Amino acid sequence: MFQNSHSRLVAISDGVFAVVLTLMVLDIDVPERITWATMSATGWKVLLYMISFGVVAQYWIYHQELFHAIKEPIIQLLVYNFIYLGFICLTPFATSFLSDHPREQAGALMFAGVIFLVDAVQFILFRLVIRAGGGRAQLTPHDQEEYRGAATMLIISGVYIVIGLILPQWLLLVIVLGLFGRTVQTHLWRRWAARHGQ
Repeated sequence: MFQNSHSRLVAISDGVFAVVLTLMVLDIDVPERITWATMSATGWKVLLYMISFGVVAQYWIYHQELFHAIKEPIIQLLVYNFIYLGFICLTPFATSFLSDHPREQAGALMFAGVIFLVDAVQFILFRLVIRAGGGRAQLTPHDQEEYRGAATMLIISGVYIVIGLILPQWLLLVIVLGLFGRTVQTHLWRRWAARHGQ
C-alpha cells in the first residue's frame, strides 16, 4: 500500500536541476558601460557559466541513467538523492564565489569542493542502485561503463581539489579537460565494446 514513488523522485530531481541551471545565469550582469574592462569581466562570467552548465548537465545525464530502471526506490536512495541534490544546489553559489575570486585559492577550492562532494555522493548512489539490482554481476556492459565513469569522475574531482590548492588559476582549464576526458573515455569504451561484441 505504501511505496516510494519513482516518478516523484525523478520529478523533484528534474525540478532542482532546472532551477540550478537557471540560477547560474542570473549571476551574469549586463554591463552599464561598454569598455574593454566590463566586456572582459562579462566574458569571464559567461565562460564560467558555460563550464558550470556543462558540469551540471553532465550530472543530470548520469542521474537520469542512474534512476531509469529503478521502479520502487528504497529509502536509502531517497535520502542520498536529496543529499546529492543539496550539493548540486551549491553549484550556483560556488560558481558565483569563483566568479568573484577567480585567481584565489579560496574560490577554486570552493568550486572544486562542491564538485567533489557531488561526485562522492553520486558514486554512493551508483553503488546503492547496483546493490538493489543484484550486484555487479547483473550489470550490462553499458551499466559497467556508467559505473566506471562515475568512479572516474570521483577521481578526477579529487584532482580538481589538488589543482585548486596549488594552481587555482588553472582550475577551469583542468575542469574542461576533465569533461573532455570523460567524453573521450565513454567514446573509446563504446568503440572497444562494439569491436569485441559486448
